[in-house]
Amino acid sequence: METAVADDPTTVDALLARIASPGVLAGGGAAAALTAAAAAALVSMVAGVAARHATDQARPTAIAADAEGLRRRLADLIGLDVLAYGRVLEARRAASGRVALRDALVAATEIPVELATTCVTILERCVETLTLARPSTVADVGVAGVLAAAALESAMITARANLDGLDDPVFVAETRRKLDDLRRRGGRLRARLAQTFPDTLAGADAASR
Repeated sequence: METAVADDPTTVDALLARIASPGVLAGGGAAAALTAAAAAALVSMVAGVAARHATDQARPTAIAADAEGLRRRLADLIGLDVLAYGRVLEARRAASGRVALRDALVAATEIPVELATTCVTILERCVETLTLARPSTVADVGVAGVLAAAALESAMITARANLDGLDDPVFVAETRRKLDDLRRRGGRLRARLAQTFPDTLAGADAASR
């Protein structure tokens, strides 16, 4: 029996209002996490539809469950990003010293790095799901890929902005290496998706270099 999706936009609307407000801490990191969460939700839906029609339901069911777990974690990252940015501002305003500011910036950087890592995982799930998707949901995989790729780039912008002000050469160098690797992996996955969606995922070749 089909069930209607609950029509309750208040949570998303409240977040968008917070992002739009000049006096609130939600910004690019929260927006990127929300975008990635939407991508994960699409993958979960497509895999769930595939499972309903598959003879062997194990693989699409596992992908749907994994994507749902990613979506929930990304929802958590929205709030964590806001809190972490708030702590950075507090450390700067309080002039509490270089160590306190460094620790706040490290914590604030780890969140977009986790977000970027999760986005690459979503792109992997997009590639897997594409082979299983019903014809009516193939386009949804393409949308999920575009959203995940955009969130990946956004997370890297946020992380690198934090690194620019961080006085910890070892952490900065290690994080830059992680981000470069994530960009390469994401580019390769985008290139695979671009074989099916060449117009919407154009530029994947350049991103993989």
